[in-house]
Amino acid sequence: MATTLTQPPRALPAQTTTPTHNAPSFDPHHTVRPSSTSAFMDQPAVNNNNDSDMEGAAGHIVGDPPVVWPRNTDGRNSATPNPEPLSPVRPPPPPLAPVSRAIGEDSEEEDEDDDRSHISDERARSFYPFNEDTTVPDAEETRIMRAYVENSALDDAHWQARTFFDLQDPEFTAKEQGSIGWTVKDFNGTKENPRKNLLLTSHTVAIGGYDWRIKLLPHGNMHTDRLSLYVENVSVQSSTPEDWSSDQLPLPLLGDTKVTRRRSVAAQVSVLLYNPNEPRVNEFKADASQFSQDSPDHGWTRFTSVPWYEIHRRSYAQRQPLLRNDTLAVKAFIRVIDDPTGCLWAPRDSPKMAMTGLQTFCDDREDSALCPVLALWLHLRPFRELIYQLGLDDLFTKNDDNIVTELQSMLWRMRSRTGWDNENHHAPYICDFIDDFTSRGSQDTMDAMQTMDTILEGMRVTLRDNKDALDNINDLFGTDTFCGGRLTKRPIEGKASIQEIVNDCLPVCLLESEVLTLELERQVFDSGKRVWTKLLDKVRLDDQITTSDGSTYTLYGFVAHEGYLRNGRYTSHFRPSGLGGLWYTYMHNKDPVCQTRAQAVASKEGVALAEVTAGSGCSTRVQEPIVSSDCPINYGHGLHRSDPVAYVVVYVRSHTLGPTTDEPWDVPGWIPKMYGPPQADAAEGVNTLHSDMVSTTEDEDEEMNDLPESSSGQEPIDSTMTKVTIDYLSQPFYQGDVNSASDYHGYGHLVYLNGDEYDGHFSESQRSGAGKMLYANRDTYDGQWKQGQPDGHGIYTQHRTGNVYDGNWCEGKKSGTGVMHYKVSEEDTKLCRICYGTEANAAFYDCGHVLACVDCARRVEDCPICRRRVRDVVKLFYTA
Repeated sequence: MATTLTQPPRALPAQTTTPTHNAPSFDPHHTVRPSSTSAFMDQPAVNNNNDSDMEGAAGHIVGDPPVVWPRNTDGRNSATPNPEPLSPVRPPPPPLAPVSRAIGEDSEEEDEDDDRSHISDERARSFYPFNEDTTVPDAEETRIMRAYVENSALDDAHWQARTFFDLQDPEFTAKEQGSIGWTVKDFNGTKENPRKNLLLTSHTVAIGGYDWRIKLLPHGNMHTDRLSLYVENVSVQSSTPEDWSSDQLPLPLLGDTKVTRRRSVAAQVSVLLYNPNEPRVNEFKADASQFSQDSPDHGWTRFTSVPWYEIHRRSYAQRQPLLRNDTLAVKAFIRVIDDPTGCLWAPRDSPKMAMTGLQTFCDDREDSALCPVLALWLHLRPFRELIYQLGLDDLFTKNDDNIVTELQSMLWRMRSRTGWDNENHHAPYICDFIDDFTSRGSQDTMDAMQTMDTILEGMRVTLRDNKDALDNINDLFGTDTFCGGRLTKRPIEGKASIQEIVNDCLPVCLLESEVLTLELERQVFDSGKRVWTKLLDKVRLDDQITTSDGSTYTLYGFVAHEGYLRNGRYTSHFRPSGLGGLWYTYMHNKDPVCQTRAQAVASKEGVALAEVTAGSGCSTRVQEPIVSSDCPINYGHGLHRSDPVAYVVVYVRSHTLGPTTDEPWDVPGWIPKMYGPPQADAAEGVNTLHSDMVSTTEDEDEEMNDLPESSSGQEPIDSTMTKVTIDYLSQPFYQGDVNSASDYHGYGHLVYLNGDEYDGHFSESQRSGAGKMLYANRDTYDGQWKQGQPDGHGIYTQHRTGNVYDGNWCEGKKSGTGVMHYKVSEEDTKLCRICYGTEANAAFYDCGHVLACVDCARRVEDCPICRRRVRDVVKLFYTA
């Protein structure tokens, strides 16, 4: 309900002004709006996350529904170019009063380039008179104004339509909407009675169970010369924090640990500033934000298009100035959104534990699949119960260094919410545990399935003497390994959902476990084009599936892959409470975020075939655009979809999921001793570590330093060979022998991600001995190799010309005696490989290959040799 305030507004102390914003960043898509000309006031309000004028303008969290602003109700296309208005010459800034300094105050020299016209402190400025501008538009200005639709500030339906955009998510619902009307009289005042208030506030209006008001800074907030306007939630600003209840947490707390939950509300807001005598003269901005105690207001530091000391002047093609009779009118539209996640439109610097109940997980490992897999499993209750059982048996102590103790320590840190903010500097962060895992192998280059296999095999090796523990692992994950010819890898072509994949002869042995893990085959090798492609076919992730034996499994979570195959990023999304619960993820493997199903699942199921082939009459697979560049590509450019795609899905038997409750765990005593907060010494009253822990560390250091003189500190590599098959997403295909260090060693077949294919011998992952290479451009080399390069006798055949070199090589170059058999002369090789009529005089940028003339090169999108994207063509000039 709108209310108009006619009496003078109330003033608040200057200390309550909004905090400083970051410097604005350039946005090439941002349209600069002319001075508050009524003809241009109907431009659509676009939510620019880079606009520092907004309170909380750090941007929306990834996964939010797209903000779609409605089309103007007048039907005018907002992209139509507008004529540039001719404004009168800007008057000089208001005069400044001298600033007196207190005795003993630092007297640093003022910056000569400092524009102090924006200073709103009354001590630093004197009264600046506003002379009434009574000019009226001439005939030319009137003609320009008639070319555009002028929306009156009194047309609430129009402004509400532009404010309350469609949320496009059924779990986000509108709770209540309303508005605040406010008339500000004596905006500037008179010389005898000037306006001295730095901050003006309107009356409060109850909307959606919260009290709201408008905040106006007449002379701008902080370092700006524009009017600043904000919408403030008074209720959340004075709210009392409460503790999370156990049934609301995605991960149960440990012992007496308490986590504070903040009160917040998501809302769509807009502010309309207008001339009450001529409502068609107005300025409007809209956005959406989350209001909380640490961020109670949201708005624009630079609201007006002209400085505050010019709003009384009429701009070109404007009916009246924005300020007339020293009176302004302000209206705010507010719609409260029912947000079950508590994370919708939250600023990036919001406290994550207060929003989600989870602490930051890891840091600086966006490309690794290890963090997503650990987050996926450690939030799975059956997996946690397995870790608890290992702790109860006192199988391990702090002196043991294995995967089980690392998992125990990590889980204790997560449940006790002790980690990044721990005062004990001796206690490692979660990422330090991740470092221990990484030191066991090249996890940074592994995909999700390979990482899962590494962790499970490590646990099986550690628990090889404990039959009960091994049986528990097999009951949970099954006996099938996640490597080689694994049964969990399922084709997706022709499958529209996970249920269809399960119905297609799913092996019975996979149905004997509590956790059903399926890998969707999204990487195939095109032998014709000699490139790996990523399939983006849409596969619906059913909430529940029914297997052939009648068992019901519920979707718990999945791992998604985003980006090009060679440098993709992994993220995991999980639903700890099961069906009907909220989804969680760690953005960039770091910050916890709560999501709806549409945010977490719907956007990561892939691209529907109909979306690509609609109207084309063709029916082909949905594939990743073929490029060989190492830079991530934007799938949205070719497939109108930029979201990650799920490829590892995890289902669990329905009875194993449910609301989070207290989970008893008899924590091994060494864990809180080693990693817990420091305890105060009763005698000395200081924080110390336990003496047994310090002495153990010293003994371990002595043992590590006391190596035999002949030892280099590295264990020798076992030469025992094992036959393996490595076939993972974003990984080269390898089938052959490996040694104990998982290096290619012996005979093997390797298909690289760039399309090269090698059959031959390896030595510690280097091509060594006899072998044959089929390059991506179909050239071949058959001969001897050393340290990954041709070395010794070999035969090289050019596919394009058929020319053959049979001779010796050294470090990848022809060296020594050899014979060249020509089928195409050297003169012919200089011709364009496309038209064969002009000299090849064009170099592809940025790979540098020369094989075409300029005209033909400009028609090529990818280099035929390296298949990198051709960004430009450089013409070459040959001189004698």
